[in-house]
Amino acid sequence: MKLIILIIISYIIGFFTAVPIGATQVEIAKRSISGYFKEALMVVAGSAASDLMYGFIAMFGIAPFLKDEKVEAFFWFIGGLILIVLGIFTLVYSDRNENDNAQKAMLFKSHASLAIGFSLAVTNPPIIFWWLFCFEFIKSIGILPFFTSGYTVVFLLSAGLGIASYLISLALFLKKVGKSISPEMEYKINRIMGVLLIMLSLYFLFKSADVFFKFFV
Repeated sequence: MKLIILIIISYIIGFFTAVPIGATQVEIAKRSISGYFKEALMVVAGSAASDLMYGFIAMFGIAPFLKDEKVEAFFWFIGGLILIVLGIFTLVYSDRNENDNAQKAMLFKSHASLAIGFSLAVTNPPIIFWWLFCFEFIKSIGILPFFTSGYTVVFLLSAGLGIASYLISLALFLKKVGKSISPEMEYKINRIMGVLLIMLSLYFLFKSADVFFKFFV
Protein backbone atom coordinates (compact mmCIF):
# COMPACT_ATOMS: atom_id res chain seq x y z
CA MET A 1 0.00 0.00 0.00
CA LYS A 2 2.80 2.41 0.90
CA LEU A 3 4.50 1.68 -2.41
CA ILE A 4 1.30 2.61 -4.26
CA ILE A 5 1.10 5.87 -2.30
CA LEU A 6 4.73 6.60 -3.19
CA ILE A 7 3.98 6.05 -6.88
CA ILE A 8 0.88 8.28 -6.81
CA ILE A 9 2.51 11.16 -4.93
CA SER A 10 5.65 11.02 -7.08
CA TYR A 11 3.52 11.02 -10.24
CA ILE A 12 1.53 14.05 -9.06
CA ILE A 13 4.72 15.95 -8.20
CA GLY A 14 6.15 15.26 -11.65
CA PHE A 15 2.90 16.18 -13.41
CA PHE A 16 2.58 19.62 -11.83
CA THR A 17 6.29 20.32 -12.15
CA ALA A 18 5.94 20.27 -15.95
CA VAL A 19 3.14 22.88 -15.97
CA PRO A 20 5.24 26.11 -16.07
CA ILE A 21 5.87 27.27 -19.64
CA GLY A 22 9.39 26.76 -20.90
CA ALA A 23 11.26 26.13 -24.13
CA THR A 24 10.21 22.46 -24.22
CA GLN A 25 6.53 23.37 -23.98
CA VAL A 26 6.99 25.92 -26.76
CA GLU A 27 8.55 23.33 -29.09
CA ILE A 28 5.74 20.87 -28.29
CA ALA A 29 3.15 23.55 -29.00
CA LYS A 30 4.74 24.48 -32.35
CA ARG A 31 4.55 20.90 -33.58
CA SER A 32 1.13 20.04 -32.19
CA ILE A 33 -0.58 23.13 -33.58
CA SER A 34 1.09 22.63 -36.98
CA GLY A 35 -0.14 19.02 -37.17
CA TYR A 36 3.18 17.35 -36.29
CA PHE A 37 1.78 15.39 -33.34
CA LYS A 38 4.17 12.43 -33.60
CA GLU A 39 7.09 14.85 -33.68
CA ALA A 40 5.69 16.65 -30.61
CA LEU A 41 5.71 13.31 -28.79
CA MET A 42 9.36 12.88 -29.76
CA VAL A 43 10.12 16.21 -28.08
CA VAL A 44 8.34 14.86 -24.99
CA ALA A 45 10.40 11.67 -25.14
CA GLY A 46 13.68 13.56 -25.46
CA SER A 47 12.83 15.94 -22.64
CA ALA A 48 11.65 13.17 -20.31
CA ALA A 49 14.79 11.13 -21.03
CA SER A 50 16.99 14.08 -20.09
CA ASP A 51 15.01 14.80 -16.92
CA LEU A 52 15.30 11.17 -15.85
CA MET A 53 19.01 11.20 -16.60
CA TYR A 54 19.47 14.13 -14.24
CA GLY A 55 17.26 12.39 -11.70
CA PHE A 56 19.55 9.37 -11.62
CA ILE A 57 22.57 11.66 -11.47
CA ALA A 58 21.03 13.48 -8.51
CA MET A 59 20.20 10.29 -6.63
CA PHE A 60 23.18 8.11 -7.49
CA GLY A 61 25.82 10.09 -9.37
CA ILE A 62 27.82 13.23 -9.77
CA ALA A 63 25.45 15.86 -8.42
CA PRO A 64 28.21 17.83 -6.61
CA PHE A 65 30.02 18.43 -9.93
CA LEU A 66 26.91 19.75 -11.67
CA LYS A 67 26.14 22.05 -8.73
CA ASP A 68 29.26 24.09 -9.52
CA GLU A 69 28.26 27.59 -10.66
CA LYS A 70 30.67 27.61 -13.61
CA VAL A 71 29.33 24.27 -14.86
CA GLU A 72 25.77 25.57 -14.61
CA ALA A 73 26.79 28.76 -16.44
CA PHE A 74 28.26 26.68 -19.27
CA PHE A 75 25.00 24.75 -19.67
CA TRP A 76 23.00 27.99 -19.59
CA PHE A 77 25.22 29.39 -22.35
CA ILE A 78 24.72 26.31 -24.54
CA GLY A 79 20.98 26.40 -23.84
CA GLY A 80 20.85 30.06 -24.81
CA LEU A 81 22.53 29.36 -28.15
CA ILE A 82 20.10 26.49 -28.89
CA LEU A 83 17.11 28.70 -28.07
CA ILE A 84 18.36 31.54 -30.27
CA VAL A 85 18.69 29.18 -33.23
CA LEU A 86 15.21 27.74 -32.65
CA GLY A 87 13.72 31.20 -32.14
CA ILE A 88 15.22 32.65 -35.32
CA PHE A 89 14.25 29.54 -37.27
CA THR A 90 10.66 29.87 -36.04
CA LEU A 91 10.47 33.54 -37.02
CA VAL A 92 12.05 33.02 -40.45
CA TYR A 93 9.89 30.08 -41.52
CA SER A 94 6.64 30.86 -39.73
CA ASP A 95 5.22 32.62 -42.78
CA ARG A 96 5.98 29.88 -45.31
CA ASN A 97 3.36 27.40 -46.41
CA GLU A 98 3.89 23.71 -45.74
CA ASN A 99 4.60 22.81 -49.37
CA ASP A 100 7.45 25.34 -49.61
CA ASN A 101 9.02 24.72 -46.23
CA ALA A 102 11.56 21.91 -46.54
CA GLN A 103 13.65 23.41 -43.76
CA LYS A 104 10.77 23.32 -41.33
CA ALA A 105 9.88 19.77 -42.31
CA MET A 106 13.49 18.71 -41.77
CA LEU A 107 13.65 20.26 -38.29
CA PHE A 108 10.28 18.72 -37.43
CA LYS A 109 11.37 15.17 -38.33
CA SER A 110 11.14 12.62 -35.52
CA HIS A 111 14.86 12.24 -34.90
CA ALA A 112 15.40 16.01 -34.97
CA SER A 113 12.49 16.54 -32.57
CA LEU A 114 13.88 13.91 -30.20
CA ALA A 115 17.29 15.60 -30.25
CA ILE A 116 15.75 19.04 -29.68
CA GLY A 117 13.68 17.81 -26.73
CA PHE A 118 16.74 16.21 -25.15
CA SER A 119 19.01 19.18 -25.88
CA LEU A 120 16.64 21.74 -24.36
CA ALA A 121 16.23 19.71 -21.18
CA VAL A 122 19.87 18.69 -20.85
CA THR A 123 20.95 22.34 -20.74
CA ASN A 124 19.08 22.69 -17.44
CA PRO A 125 21.27 20.98 -14.81
CA PRO A 126 19.61 22.95 -11.96
CA ILE A 127 16.79 20.40 -12.30
CA ILE A 128 19.06 18.30 -10.07
CA PHE A 129 18.05 20.59 -7.21
CA TRP A 130 14.38 19.86 -8.02
CA TRP A 131 14.99 16.13 -7.87
CA LEU A 132 16.83 16.42 -4.56
CA PHE A 133 14.17 18.71 -3.09
CA CYS A 134 11.30 16.43 -4.15
CA PHE A 135 13.12 13.39 -2.83
CA GLU A 136 13.65 15.05 0.55
CA PHE A 137 9.97 16.06 0.58
CA ILE A 138 8.90 12.48 -0.11
CA LYS A 139 11.10 11.24 2.73
CA SER A 140 9.88 13.95 5.13
CA ILE A 141 6.19 12.98 4.87
CA GLY A 142 7.04 9.50 6.10
CA ILE A 143 5.51 7.34 3.37
CA LEU A 144 8.20 4.74 3.97
CA PRO A 145 10.32 4.16 7.08
CA PHE A 146 13.46 4.04 4.89
CA PHE A 147 14.42 4.31 1.23
CA THR A 148 16.26 1.58 -0.60
CA SER A 149 17.74 1.98 -4.07
CA GLY A 150 14.66 0.22 -5.45
CA TYR A 151 12.28 2.73 -3.85
CA THR A 152 14.42 5.57 -5.17
CA VAL A 153 14.13 4.19 -8.71
CA VAL A 154 10.35 3.91 -8.26
CA PHE A 155 10.26 7.57 -7.20
CA LEU A 156 12.30 8.64 -10.24
CA LEU A 157 10.27 6.65 -12.76
CA SER A 158 6.92 7.73 -11.29
CA ALA A 159 7.85 11.42 -11.25
CA GLY A 160 9.29 11.10 -14.77
CA LEU A 161 6.02 9.53 -15.93
CA GLY A 162 4.17 12.45 -14.38
CA ILE A 163 6.30 14.94 -16.32
CA ALA A 164 5.77 13.06 -19.58
CA SER A 165 2.02 12.71 -18.94
CA TYR A 166 1.50 16.44 -18.64
CA LEU A 167 3.52 17.16 -21.78
CA ILE A 168 1.60 14.50 -23.73
CA SER A 169 -1.69 15.96 -22.48
CA LEU A 170 -0.54 19.39 -23.64
CA ALA A 171 0.32 17.99 -27.08
CA LEU A 172 -3.07 16.26 -27.37
CA PHE A 173 -4.94 19.41 -26.38
CA LEU A 174 -3.02 21.60 -28.81
CA LYS A 175 -3.46 19.04 -31.56
CA LYS A 176 -7.24 19.41 -31.24
CA VAL A 177 -6.99 23.19 -31.00
CA GLY A 178 -4.73 23.27 -34.05
CA LYS A 179 -7.44 21.78 -36.27
CA SER A 180 -9.61 24.86 -35.74
CA ILE A 181 -6.82 27.41 -36.20
CA SER A 182 -6.59 29.29 -39.50
CA PRO A 183 -3.25 29.62 -41.33
CA GLU A 184 -3.19 33.32 -40.39
CA MET A 185 -3.64 32.52 -36.71
CA GLU A 186 -1.00 29.77 -36.88
CA TYR A 187 1.37 32.31 -38.40
CA LYS A 188 0.77 34.73 -35.52
CA ILE A 189 1.18 31.99 -32.92
CA ASN A 190 4.47 30.88 -34.47
CA ARG A 191 5.72 34.47 -34.47
CA ILE A 192 4.87 34.80 -30.78
CA MET A 193 6.61 31.50 -30.03
CA GLY A 194 9.69 32.60 -31.95
CA VAL A 195 9.89 35.79 -29.90
CA LEU A 196 9.34 33.82 -26.70
CA LEU A 197 12.19 31.44 -27.54
CA ILE A 198 14.54 34.36 -28.18
CA MET A 199 13.49 36.01 -24.91
CA LEU A 200 14.22 32.75 -23.07
CA SER A 201 17.58 32.54 -24.81
CA LEU A 202 18.49 36.05 -23.61
CA TYR A 203 17.58 35.05 -20.06
CA PHE A 204 19.85 31.99 -20.27
CA LEU A 205 22.71 33.97 -21.77
CA PHE A 206 22.36 36.74 -19.19
CA LYS A 207 22.54 34.23 -16.33
CA SER A 208 25.60 32.62 -17.89
CA ALA A 209 27.36 35.96 -18.47
CA ASP A 210 26.58 37.08 -14.93
CA VAL A 211 28.33 34.03 -13.44
CA PHE A 212 31.37 34.26 -15.72
CA PHE A 213 31.62 38.00 -15.05
CA LYS A 214 31.88 37.38 -11.32
CA PHE A 215 34.61 34.77 -11.78
CA PHE A 216 36.75 36.37 -14.46
CA VAL A 217 36.42 40.14 -13.97
